[in-house]
Amino acid sequence: MDGSKAIDTARLQRALEGAYARARATTGGEVAAYIPELARANADALAIAACTVEGRVHAVGDEALAFTMQSLSKPFSYGLALERHGATAVHRVVGVEPSGQRFDSIISLESGGHRPHNPMENAGAIATSGLLGPGDRTARLSRLLAGLAAFAGRDGLEVDLPVALSEARTGHRNRALAHLMAHFGILAPREIDETLEVYFQQCAVLADVRDLAVMAATLAHGGVNPVTGARVLSAAHAGHVLCLMATCGLYDGAGTFLLRAGVPAKSGVSGGIIAVAPGRLGLAAFSPPLDAGGNSVRAGAALVDLCDSLELHAFEPGRGVRGTAVSVAGPDELVRRIHAELADERLGEVSRYLPDLADVDPELFGIAVATVDGDAWVAGDVDRPFTLQSAANPFTYGLALQERGADVVHACVGTEPSGNPYNAVVFDPRTRRPYNAMVNAGAIAVCSLIPGADDTARLRRILDGLALHAGEERMSVDIRILSAERTAGERNRAIACLLRNFGAVDDERAALELYLQQCSVRVTCRQLARMGATLAAGGTNPVTGRAVLAGKHVRSVLAMMYACGLFDGSGQFAFDVGLPAKSGISGGFLAVSPGRLAIAAFSPRLDERGSSVRGSRAIARLAQELGLGLFRGAG
Repeated sequence: MDGSKAIDTARLQRALEGAYARARATTGGEVAAYIPELARANADALAIAACTVEGRVHAVGDEALAFTMQSLSKPFSYGLALERHGATAVHRVVGVEPSGQRFDSIISLESGGHRPHNPMENAGAIATSGLLGPGDRTARLSRLLAGLAAFAGRDGLEVDLPVALSEARTGHRNRALAHLMAHFGILAPREIDETLEVYFQQCAVLADVRDLAVMAATLAHGGVNPVTGARVLSAAHAGHVLCLMATCGLYDGAGTFLLRAGVPAKSGVSGGIIAVAPGRLGLAAFSPPLDAGGNSVRAGAALVDLCDSLELHAFEPGRGVRGTAVSVAGPDELVRRIHAELADERLGEVSRYLPDLADVDPELFGIAVATVDGDAWVAGDVDRPFTLQSAANPFTYGLALQERGADVVHACVGTEPSGNPYNAVVFDPRTRRPYNAMVNAGAIAVCSLIPGADDTARLRRILDGLALHAGEERMSVDIRILSAERTAGERNRAIACLLRNFGAVDDERAALELYLQQCSVRVTCRQLARMGATLAAGGTNPVTGRAVLAGKHVRSVLAMMYACGLFDGSGQFAFDVGLPAKSGISGGFLAVSPGRLAIAAFSPRLDERGSSVRGSRAIARLAQELGLGLFRGAG
């Protein structure tokens, strides 16, 4: 992020006042009642604050009203655990993936490797609290309060004891999580009571929106408190916190907030939400009435409003990036060097889903970079055709947004990461819709929205859209792969039938056929990079100069790629690399740096999640050397 883009004081104040007035008129939600003390909150309270990385604090509304942090404490206790133990040790006990579940889900803990999915959900935060030792509960609490005070830039943060006692008295679900983690070896049984006590107390720490804005700004400032000048976290650890806030901070509402606001955020059931624009400012809002996911209705609306009026959305090119130029000596040489260093790797297996996909030279390997200025740097097998497979999904999603509008599209498909594999036969239980447009179910639903008088017209619309992104005259379907897809597509047929059953599509046969056709479109690594560069350039192809996709739809596509593009590996890639990305089981892999460039790689050997191993590693190496990752801290 560009820390030099200071926000004018008058503009910031106007934005706060406007957001406050509009949020005041917003209705809906219920005050949390599952913790008895929280039910006593004033439903009319509303406050918003901002703190810039220069240390200027502005606030409107009930700014002096203190409330308990609840889950707002989780990013900060996670950060303190990182400082104490390092990322490797912390992530032995807690993961980095969204779960697609509520904040207090037990199902997510029971699945997979039995680690909590991430430190933003209750199970993960309890595990993180267990890392705040050594010492007894008093020493742990003192250490926690001192750390939170350093984030807030003031002494005297206190625990609201009635709320802490209320949490402890009614926290049976959290106790169940702790006992399950002891069963799975995440917590020691003898530490359960002390760990839970510290966790309940951290949730009951009192703060106001000014405190929270400074705490958020400390993350925005790369771990340095902008008011006191004290370093609280390393820049790397601040970046880790922000990455997990972006993908997991609002639980089963994280994807929607990221799409709408475009910044990392975290909520708490007392009614607070914080948001962070790295290198620029921290934001905090408070209003007790919550939506069904446990997030404040008015606070969320106020923060989305502020991110829009202050132009903070990280996925809109020209906003929140260091600049379009890429400063690196010998970029062609850099790409060739990384290609050479990875050329002999043999990790992963070629996809066996289709015999025709398996009939490929597993040693093929290409890397292509396309910039928003129209430059290209390539190495290896960049002109060897392969089929897009799921790498087509972001472009079809963008086309559907352009043709039908966001409201129509998102009536058929959600915006949340699910934590499931790409071909899971799983739907959001609340809506009976696919979780997002990046998984197979969502992509099939999106294909049902592509306009056209018949199958041929709809396919032509897809091919024309892909060609515009790639800067080509035309794109074509690999008939051999399409025939194989039709033969092997029983799982996708089951998904299509369920989509019809739930009313998400009107014609499951046509939707599935178009989906299989888009998966079978031939592309090269060089072309895929140009397609990504069109997204990086805000929807205008940087080679042809043709406008392809509206900027508001580009940012939706990139936000969904960031949160969901690699399915149940999306969180890890965001954590490690920090770029919107999408993969396909033929071995294609695309990542986009908004406002700067796109990187495409092709290598058929896949990991267990269906993503190219060498492709992922090549993009990670380039992103690190070029300094491309989003939400990585500002220094």
